[in-house]
Amino acid sequence: MKCIKFLLPIALIVFGNACSAQGYPNRPVKILAGYPAGSSVDLYARAIGSKLQENFKQAFIVENRVGAAGTVAAEATAHAPADGYTLLSTASQIAINPFVQKLPFNTEKDLIPVAQTLSISYLLLTAPNFPANNLSELIEYARKNPRKLNYGSYGNGSGPHLAMAMLQKVAGIEVVHIQYRGSGQMLTALMSDDIQLAFDTTTATLEFIKAGKLKPIAIGGPKAAEVLPNIPPIAQTYPGFNADGWQGIFAPTGTPDDVVKKLNVEINKIIQAKEFRDLAKSRGVMVSPLSQEQFADFVKSELKKYEQMVRENNIYLE
Repeated sequence: MKCIKFLLPIALIVFGNACSAQGYPNRPVKILAGYPAGSSVDLYARAIGSKLQENFKQAFIVENRVGAAGTVAAEATAHAPADGYTLLSTASQIAINPFVQKLPFNTEKDLIPVAQTLSISYLLLTAPNFPANNLSELIEYARKNPRKLNYGSYGNGSGPHLAMAMLQKVAGIEVVHIQYRGSGQMLTALMSDDIQLAFDTTTATLEFIKAGKLKPIAIGGPKAAEVLPNIPPIAQTYPGFNADGWQGIFAPTGTPDDVVKKLNVEINKIIQAKEFRDLAKSRGVMVSPLSQEQFADFVKSELKKYEQMVRENNIYLE
């Protein structure tokens, strides 16, 4: 009898875990987007949430929790019940923040990667009247005018900040960092010549480029974007240069494995469908379907990469 009493709770736990994904979701799910309405994170979160709602016949509600480069939404997710009903839609900034901010949670321990959705390259941009038309001309101009050019970013330790820090280091140039509250404010400053240079995503800038309001100089990722095939990668001039970004879905650590796997499989189906691929392609980004284990390994490697990058470029902790 002692043996039966001991085994019964374990059997119930195993049975409960096995069944947890079968009834999931049975109530509305919140997707916390760490960036403003209209941002690329918000755009793709809503596209994915809409399809999850359609496929699961249950509401997936996107809430914008904006602040501290995605940290407000990430903290809320990290401290939410680990039941699959609170998810986080965020960008690669989540792998940078631990090294440039004092966080009220542990990114690696308190959040579990669920699914990578997109791979996004940053573009090196200028205003249309900037005298350089390619990377070589830009570097030459910057070398002749040290600290006379300003560049923008979304803040200390943001993706655009790190991308320009890398470029300054490999190209031997000095430009002045000006911080803005977001992409929109930064791009407005670039188009009005308050700053002369910036890195930003294809999603945020493609319409301005098509309208002739911004001039793309080079791609920060290792290969050209399909929508801008004539804009070469910086890596052609400086081998190994890579300022790629990405987006993905996370959940609180402790969320049942089968629920996480169920979400991973469903999200991968959504992003590989023609409708989503066409949306991504129109914005100059690529879908990135990975298994949950592959995405978890990728996030670990990104944390290591950015820790080293922040240290090498002397970016301080806020």
